[in-house]
Amino acid sequence: MIKIQFNIRTLIDKRDNRVIVRVRWNQKTNEVGFTTGMYAQEDKWDFLNQKAIKGTVHVINGNKFNAYDINDRICEFQEEIRKVFSIYEMNNTVPTPSELKMMVNRELGRLEESTQVESPKKTSLKILLNRFLKECGNEKNWDDDCKEKYIQAYQHITAAVPSVTPYNITIDTMYKLRDWYVKNEYKNRTINKQVVMLKCFLRWINQQEGFSIPDAVLNFSTNLKVMRRTVTFLHYEELLHFANFQFENNDERLIRARDLWCFMAFTSLRYSDLSNLKTGHITDGRIDMMTQKTSDHISIPLTDGAISILNRYRGKETADGHVFEVPSNQKLNDAIKDAAKAAGLNRIIVETYFVGNKRLEEQHQFCDIISCHDARRTFVSCSLAMSIPAQVVMKCTGHKGYNTMKPYIETATETQALEMEKWNRSQYRSQIITLLDNANEDILKNILEYVKKAV
Repeated sequence: MIKIQFNIRTLIDKRDNRVIVRVRWNQKTNEVGFTTGMYAQEDKWDFLNQKAIKGTVHVINGNKFNAYDINDRICEFQEEIRKVFSIYEMNNTVPTPSELKMMVNRELGRLEESTQVESPKKTSLKILLNRFLKECGNEKNWDDDCKEKYIQAYQHITAAVPSVTPYNITIDTMYKLRDWYVKNEYKNRTINKQVVMLKCFLRWINQQEGFSIPDAVLNFSTNLKVMRRTVTFLHYEELLHFANFQFENNDERLIRARDLWCFMAFTSLRYSDLSNLKTGHITDGRIDMMTQKTSDHISIPLTDGAISILNRYRGKETADGHVFEVPSNQKLNDAIKDAAKAAGLNRIIVETYFVGNKRLEEQHQFCDIISCHDARRTFVSCSLAMSIPAQVVMKCTGHKGYNTMKPYIETATETQALEMEKWNRSQYRSQIITLLDNANEDILKNILEYVKKAV
């Protein structure tokens, strides 16, 4: 395979400020000049690096050309030129000027070069999203679920405002997006979360050369009312009932789902940490490991409930040393719902929320909405309700401060409120006992019959 020596140079045509990519090869006997369709000002040009100075805007004959678009177009030509030479090198031939010009222009979709001032190439929102996910995803090690949230935010804004581009986003765009969400009956809580994701993406765009997102957009607030979310968890008695429930026909799928969920409830592990739990993480009656989500060190003493589950699965470890064979998050959630339904965990959960200005309510049985994360809430709620110090609980869960712990502390508050109802029950019981002590035999018989029927 031959090696073609070539040189690519970018310059400004002093006659009309056109940006030209010039190629010379074969001892400089062959030469082709490509007009890029971009124009630039000499005083805003980096002659050493042969590109527009970062952040500059070039005004030629009333047309504006951003440095970002100019340099992006130059890179496109350079890349295609190199590709064409690679093809000819593999075939042991050297292209003629006309062949090089034809192949490069064809790959760039240019059937013929125009001598007129062309509008600058506009970068689409989708192209920027792909760059954002690649750059930030690699830097912050995002998983597919995290990337999917940003993709959804992009899909929503393009559905709400089909004509949106990185160059025409205004505060009116954001209001249209908010109204689109409300029209499609998204909960206000969800709308606010999606807008936060979108603004994160827009802030990244605003930092790229050649783009300017208005401050009003970056600081946009939906001003939609949001109620505190109903936090779901099992009370201690419910947890014990679930942990000891005997499933019909000893259904292995339901038993495994129940055991995995209860193990998380007894230890505070997230699904990701349950999946990653290996035999080496369990020593001296406790779990010591780094969490998958936050890379925090957690140290969790094993309760009798957790030890009992571990004993049932002893000898069933996976080939690579994992304590449990854990199905996908979705499959486990589905199986947990079935197990909870079979166990009669049908306590009614009422969720109150807003869609726009409409206040709505939904009722669900707990078994219909239970998920893996409810196990973690159950651990925190039950622990705090038992008066275990918050600092001890946080050492198990990996929480670093009150704000991150607050949603779980609120579940404990609800549990404590239920415990305080015992005061009322004791008061009524005391009054009944006093009345019974003063009742005659006939009255006691009548009361007994009534209680039998009522209970």
